[in-house]
Amino acid sequence: MSSRVIRRVASAATLALATSALVACGGGGGSSDGGSDGVLSLAWSSTPTQLDPNVYTGLSWVHAVDGFMETLVEYDTSKASDDTVLGVDAVKPGLAESWEVSEDGKRYTFALRKGVKSEYGNELDADDVLWSFERMYSNPASLQAGVLLKSANVDPDEPVTKIDSHTVRVNLTAPSAIALSVLAYPIDGILDSDETKKHVTKEDPWAADWLAKNSASFGAYKVKSMDPGKEIRLEYNENYWGEKPEITEVIAKAVPDASARAQLLMSGDVDAIAEPPIDQLKKIDESANAEVSIQPDSNRHNLSFNLGDKALADPRVRKAISHAINREAIVESIYQGYAKPANSPQASGLMAGQPETGAYDPALAKKLLAEAGVDNGLKIDLSFSTARPGPYAENLARLVQSDLKAVGITANVKGVPSPADFEAAVSDRTMQAYLYSERPSQPDLGFSLFLYLHSGSALNKVGFADDEFDSIISKVLVTESGDERDAAIAEAMDIVVENEPIISLVEMPDLVGISSDLKGYVSLPTGGMKYDELKRG
Repeated sequence: MSSRVIRRVASAATLALATSALVACGGGGGSSDGGSDGVLSLAWSSTPTQLDPNVYTGLSWVHAVDGFMETLVEYDTSKASDDTVLGVDAVKPGLAESWEVSEDGKRYTFALRKGVKSEYGNELDADDVLWSFERMYSNPASLQAGVLLKSANVDPDEPVTKIDSHTVRVNLTAPSAIALSVLAYPIDGILDSDETKKHVTKEDPWAADWLAKNSASFGAYKVKSMDPGKEIRLEYNENYWGEKPEITEVIAKAVPDASARAQLLMSGDVDAIAEPPIDQLKKIDESANAEVSIQPDSNRHNLSFNLGDKALADPRVRKAISHAINREAIVESIYQGYAKPANSPQASGLMAGQPETGAYDPALAKKLLAEAGVDNGLKIDLSFSTARPGPYAENLARLVQSDLKAVGITANVKGVPSPADFEAAVSDRTMQAYLYSERPSQPDLGFSLFLYLHSGSALNKVGFADDEFDSIISKVLVTESGDERDAAIAEAMDIVVENEPIISLVEMPDLVGISSDLKGYVSLPTGGMKYDELKRG
């Protein structure tokens, strides 16, 4: 870490805006919205184009859904610390006031709170839970069905059983160390089925069109308005079952330019920004109105591939690319010492003692290319988006381009202006190589390996497929912590090192710029934040 002085914020309160990019409609004082009583003004690099919790459209979508979806259990931010992210056991009651786990670890029985009402005045009951899970599983490729619930071993054939009007049982096919944490993820929240069903049609049996523009849950906030890709406004849900928050309105606007976001923050025109420009962190921290928080994270910035592309199918080519890249130089020039080189298959904070990967060795890179039969030159397209990994993406791409050129690889750098188009291209695997970021929503190594590399995961964007790896990770997900699980993870790691399907470049901490008078930020596994816990003073 560099010698820069970064002030910690609100003791154990870590900041959860990184990667969500916040921007605002007014700011820290005067006649503008930010800083006004009850109004939180945010600047994001992008805002969601739609709100349906079943349709992944980028990180800003996750962080918007964070604001209005209510889950059976919630993240317990009181367990946050300055040196670790919230663990998988950091949960507390949400819509469920209590729960019991069967001896075999495969049945979680939840007692729902009584008298809880949605923004439409409809009371929460077991049917809302059943319908919400049915909707999640209506799309097997959804982030819920294809990744989160799957990784927690939730039974897709009967995920939820209704015991009575206010008691439900979540059924697992095997024990899971992360089940409760997964159920706290906002897109696994519970919908008001009574209201949502009013908008069902024959052509749209799950009211997707309506939910793309409206909220229908039991959280502290509801959607007031949305201008897709430009602005979203949340307001307090007067029917909320919990304590009324100090923040009663949240306004987030898209300000793609990172320097503009920083200026809005320093001038007091917005309350918080994420993805602050790294070259202005010290300036932000020394300003009169704002501070910078730097906190530990499992976020990594990567060079990812379409493994179905013939030019990149040979692992030796991918290893050559990895050895051609000078990560230390990237950390110093692009990240100015705020990140650290990624020299292990997975985030170092998830497990110590991982095998080393990616040592800078141009001579070895050339040798591997020759062995792969491409020593006469390789041409690839290298795409990037300033929304992910961040505003410095083009500079990062240019530095990678220069390193690759030194070993005989020509990289054609291509920017994708629209974050939504970029995410769609990642999902559709239409880009040959691209800069990206990974931040597993569960701080568990088994989950991370499943999430990004198991062939059954919807977030295996690179298309990695290895039967042995899949078998090992499937075992990891149903094995309790201990030597057996660690040994299986080590086996999986060996396969990852052998194939290098994703090249990790740097490990990135959670960097956020905030107004000096805001307290209560806590880093969540989603990368988002709990608006209802924020206070001024």
